Amino acid sequence: MVGVRFFLDTNALMYLDGLKGSDLQIFKVQMEKNKSKLSTTHIQIDEWKLREEEQDYRRKIEKVLTSLKNKGIVIELETPNLFVVGITRIGFGRIGNEELGKVYDELRKEVEKCEKTKGRSKTPLNIACDATIAVSSLGHDFFITTDECLFTSWVSVICRYTMLGRQFKIPKIIYARRSPELLAKQILGLLIGHP
Repeated sequence: MVGVRFFLDTNALMYLDGLKGSDLQIFKVQMEKNKSKLSTTHIQIDEWKLREEEQDYRRKIEKVLTSLKNKGIVIELETPNLFVVGITRIGFGRIGNEELGKVYDELRKEVEKCEKTKGRSKTPLNIACDATIAVSSLGHDFFITTDECLFTSWVSVICRYTMLGRQFKIPKIIYARRSPELLAKQILGLLIGHP
């Protein structure tokens, strides 16, 4: 039996890798005790292609995943819930339905609008990756993100698509603290409060 299922965005993965000492030990024991699972998709690894300013991004993410594994924290790579041309690896995405496509499209628009409002300029491909990652969180108990625009966009969009609940478990989205220790405490707090 699998316990609580967490889906992590890219930065949450990186922050989690910063755990060490007693915080790391407590986190591992509690996750194992509760048979909980941490997941992500290949998209977080592949985002490096989209960041011209960070040529070593893919190596950085792969290093984080290896480091987490060496620390005893297993991150399961899952197939995205939606195939998006130019983002999803061929053979790794599922063909979504019309409603899932609408959610993806609206998430892209909302994230882009939020980024512009904040005076930041993510590329259209980065925004498409964010939307694909968010849609891939469907089916989990919690979606953990450190991205404020992704968080607010998800909250805004998902409430309009309650029918998705027939096809997927709708995760509760959590805006995570940008610290390894605080992120771990948030996740463990969710374990305690989850039935």
